[in-house]
Formats: sequence, structure tokens, C-alpha cells
Amino acid sequence: MQSFVLAETFKYFYLLFAPDKTLDLKKVVFNTEAHPIRRTW
Repeated sequence: MQSFVLAETFKYFYLLFAPDKTLDLKKVVFNTEAHPIRRTW
């Protein structure tokens, strides 16, 4: 198994159960590698 599989999975898993204050999903989107990117539009 590739190491990135677990890294990306755990990022999303953490965000599912993290407090709402962790990331404002109205200002952030995620790319396919689970990296948060600040929205500029």
C-alpha cells in the first residue's frame, strides 16, 4: 500500500470528527491529495 493512501484517508477522517472551528469550509476547498486550499473566488 502506498503511504499517501493512509495520509489522505486520515486527513479526511480527522476532519469528519474535528470541531467546526477547525476549518471554515466556506473559505477552504480540498484538492485530490487532501490539501486545503484557500478559496479566492
